[in-house]
Amino acid sequence: MEGFVQFAQKTVKAVSEIIPFSISVSNDEGYIIGDTDSSRIGTMHSPSVEVIEENKVIRFTEEKAASMENVLPGVAVPLNFDNKPVGVLGIIGDPDEVESYANLVKRYVEMMWQETFHVQLENLNAMTLESFVQYVLLNESVNQEQVDHYCRLLRIEQDCMRLCIVTDIGNHLLKQMDTSQKIPSSESLKQTLLKCVVRAYDGSRDSVCAFLNAQQIVYLKPLKNEGTYRHFMGEFRNRGHRLQEMLQVYGIDDVTIAAGNCCTSLECVFQSYREAALLMQYGRKQSITPGIYNYYDWDVLMDMLPHHIDANLKKILLKRLKPLINDESFPQLKHDFLTYCSCNMNVSRTAEALFVHRNTLIYRLKKINAATGLDTGSFEHCTLLYFVLKE
Repeated sequence: MEGFVQFAQKTVKAVSEIIPFSISVSNDEGYIIGDTDSSRIGTMHSPSVEVIEENKVIRFTEEKAASMENVLPGVAVPLNFDNKPVGVLGIIGDPDEVESYANLVKRYVEMMWQETFHVQLENLNAMTLESFVQYVLLNESVNQEQVDHYCRLLRIEQDCMRLCIVTDIGNHLLKQMDTSQKIPSSESLKQTLLKCVVRAYDGSRDSVCAFLNAQQIVYLKPLKNEGTYRHFMGEFRNRGHRLQEMLQVYGIDDVTIAAGNCCTSLECVFQSYREAALLMQYGRKQSITPGIYNYYDWDVLMDMLPHHIDANLKKILLKRLKPLINDESFPQLKHDFLTYCSCNMNVSRTAEALFVHRNTLIYRLKKINAATGLDTGSFEHCTLLYFVLKE
C-alpha cells in the first residue's frame, strides 16, 4: 500500500526504542521494508509470503532459521488492514520469549496504521473539497462534466438551492503556521474551524464547507425553498455572532462574515460568492459594525443604497446642490440634516440629540431649504437629499 514503506520504517524506529528486541517489517511480496538492521532492508524474506498467505503466526527456532536464507530466530505475525494481511511483523529472538511481544506490537502497529490511513484519507478529502469549491466559486463558467465528477466523488447534491456564506479569519491561520511550523497541527486547526462553521449554521448532509484560501472559509448552505431561505436569513446575524464567539476561543478575534443571495444550483453558486465577497469588501470599507453582512438585512441595504446611485444622476444632483456644498457651514448642516433623518424628521428629538435649541435646528433646516430649493418637511425631498449626503 502507498505510504506503507515510510510508515514501516517509522514504526521500526519507534518500537525499537521501547522493546529489547530487534524487529522487521515486510510487505505483502515478502520484501523487508523496515528493519532494526538497515542492511536487511530491500532483501527478500520468503517466509513472509507464507505468513500472509496463511494469515497466521509462524515461529522460527534456531534450528529452523539456520536452514533458511535471510531468516533469523523469532516470530513472524501478519499485519492486517481492513481484515486483510498487508505485511508481516517479525521480532527476532527466542520464540518463547518474544511471542507475547509480537502480539502486543502487532496490535499497536495495526492500530497506528489504521489511524494514519484515516488521517491521510481525511486530508485527501479535504484537499479534494477545497479544489471543488475553488473551481465552482472562482470560475464564472464551469464544465458540467467536471462538476458531475466532483459531485459523484464527494457525494454532493447538485440540483438544490444554495446560499454561499463567507467567513474571513484574516491572517490567523498563516500566523499559526509560521509560529508552529507543524503542518499536522495546522491541518488539525483547519478541521476544527470548519466544524465551528458547520455547527453555527446547522450543517446538513448536503452542506459543503471548506477553505477557499488561507483566509476565507466558504459554506454552501442547501435550502429547500424560499421559505427556508427567509427563515435562515432571519437568524443569520445571531448565528454569525455565535460563530464569532466560537472562533474567539481559538484566538481569532477579527472575524468578518457575509452571505450572498441564494442560487438555484451549484453551477451558478459563484454569483452568490461574488455577492458575499463584494458585501464584505463594502462593509469593511464603510466600517459597518458588527462585521456580519447579508442582503436580507434592511440596515445594510439602506447603508449601501446611497453608494449605488447612477453616476450621471449623481453628477446632476451634486451640481444642483452646489450652493449648499459650497456653504462654509456645510459640514455642520450635513451632520444636522442626517441626524434629522435618523430621528424620523422629528424636530424636537433631533434638537435633543444635537444638544441645540429647537429654533436653532429650524433655522439650519431653513438654510438648507434656501440653498437647495428642497423642502426639508417633505419625506420625498429628504429622501433624495439623504441619499446624496450620505455618500
